[in-house]
This record gives sequence, structure tokens and C-alpha cells, in this order.
Amino acid sequence: MKKLLTIAVVLIAVQAHAQITENDVFAHGSFKTKSFKNAPKRIFINSFNVYFQVFGSARASTTGGEMLGTLRGNTNVAMGVSLDGVDNKDFLEITNEVYQQYVGKLKAMGYEIISADEAGKTEVYKDWLKKEGGELSATQSLGFLKVTPNDYSYYVKRETAKGKEKSGVFANTGVLSKQLNDAVIADVNMTFYFVQMKTFDNEFLGYSQVTGKPNFRFVRVLGDIKNQVLSSANYAFGKNLTAVEAAINTSLKKDLGSNETVFEDVKLKESAVAASKAIPDYAAIVFVNNKNISVSHYLTCNPDLYKSETKRMMTQFLDVSLARLQENIK
Repeated sequence: MKKLLTIAVVLIAVQAHAQITENDVFAHGSFKTKSFKNAPKRIFINSFNVYFQVFGSARASTTGGEMLGTLRGNTNVAMGVSLDGVDNKDFLEITNEVYQQYVGKLKAMGYEIISADEAGKTEVYKDWLKKEGGELSATQSLGFLKVTPNDYSYYVKRETAKGKEKSGVFANTGVLSKQLNDAVIADVNMTFYFVQMKTFDNEFLGYSQVTGKPNFRFVRVLGDIKNQVLSSANYAFGKNLTAVEAAINTSLKKDLGSNETVFEDVKLKESAVAASKAIPDYAAIVFVNNKNISVSHYLTCNPDLYKSETKRMMTQFLDVSLARLQENIK
């Protein structure tokens, strides 16, 4: 009986902290992976971005008019949901800790980390803008903070007056690797959502509704069809005509949630404005250029669980990508 109880406890623990494994990821775009054993043991982390959703919004409406002898008015319902419980310092803490672990593991694999200053001497980046990490930006995608780690620098082709970064239409990975003597180029992007929202409208009934609920998850894709950011950790090196010599790509197959109670199970329905409360630090970043969006509800997370679960999923995802890289450099 004691053995059965012990097994049951272990199984519960495993389920509560389900690991991200090879079964959860794609390798789309990977090719000539065994060639990595011939690549120099030098790597440039070209991008390391984490996107945290801090605001969600939805709107439903119907148009009034005469229908079956009845005159109806317009309906227009909007909901704005803000993340509560974590703030700027927490997003930076998460990103910094995961990044430092990532760099440490690359070094343990024998890689020398190429500095941004060295990369900036290449022809690829000579006219690009060097950006320092440790910043939080809301201009890349509405409702999201893009966070980069401290002690890290990267390049963008240009930056708009509102701070939106532009890196051109075509990837320059192959050329950059070649100009860094075939060094490996790493690109990392990860995105986390916190809320799920639904709309309902019925012209016949003249009724519209917006509902929301917590849905903390590590998502596969951020953005719309025209401007997508894939949660991925990609490695490439060399140049062969217009492409890289070889690539090892890792991306999520689907959105991944958590078994921990990061948020209480509550349901939101647009009908009333939430009570007044302290304004989070990120509000100054998120809302400064978006005066037409407003908050009507807050979803409060358990800050310790939010941070620990986000770090866990990010670290496990990156570990899968590093294991793939390690396997091919033996």
C-alpha cells in the first residue's frame, strides 16, 4: 500500500510539472543537421525575445434598424482585460534568469559566445542600429511587452518614431554567418498569453456580448498572418547560395498550458467596470501610444507561480533545442 501511495504521489508530481519534450515540438526547416559537427564552436545570439501578453481586448456589436416590424438600436460591447500580479521587474527577472542559464549551457557545450560588437563589424550590420537589452517595448504587438535580457545587445535595421523595430523582409542569417567565419547563428523567440476572450453577436436578437477567462499558456504563434512571430529556437551556420549551409530548428507543435493554478478560475462578462486599483508600471509603456483602449477588468495571477511556470516552460523548451544541437556536434 505504501509503495502504491508513493507511486501515486510521484505521478501527481510529474503531471503537475509536465516536461516539454521532443513530442511537443516540430523540427520544420531543419536540414543537414549532421553538418553542425563541422561548424566552428562559436555562436552569435542574434535574437532573444520574450513576448508577455499584459492586455487583452475584444469587441462585439450589432447594427440597429427595422427587422420584422421591430425597430432595434445598435449594440456595442467592449472588454479590456489587464494582467495583475506581475510587472516590469518580474518580466525582466524571468527573461534574465532564463537567458543566463541558456548562455551557461552553450558555454558548457564548448561554444564561445560572439559579442554584439564583433557582429557589428560585419558588412551585414555596419549600417544597422545597435540596441541594448533589458528594455520592455509595447510597440511590437498591441497588448504585449517584448522583453530582451540585460547584458545583451542586438541589431535592427531601423526603428520607427514610435519605437517599432524593423529588420527587413529577408533573413540575413547565411550572410551573417559567413561574415563571422561560418559561426553558428541563434535566434530565439517565446510568447506567453494569459487570457482567452470570446465574442458573440446576433443581429436578429440585437444582442452582443464579450466574455473572458484566464488561459495562461506558452503559445506557438504571436500575431496575425502578415506579422507572425513563431515561438522557436533556431540554429544555423554557413552560406550556400541564398540559404544557410545547415539548420536545426525547434518550434512548438501547439500551445502549452500549465497544470499549476497560476490564475483562479474566474469568468468575465462585460457589464461593469472593475473597482479602482493601483496602475501597474507597464501601463506607461503599453497605453502611451494607444489612447483608445481602456481596462474594464483585471485578472490577478499568483506571481510566484506565474514566474516559476514561465521560467520552467522557457527553460525546458530551450533545453530541447540545445539537446538537438548537442546531438549533432558530437
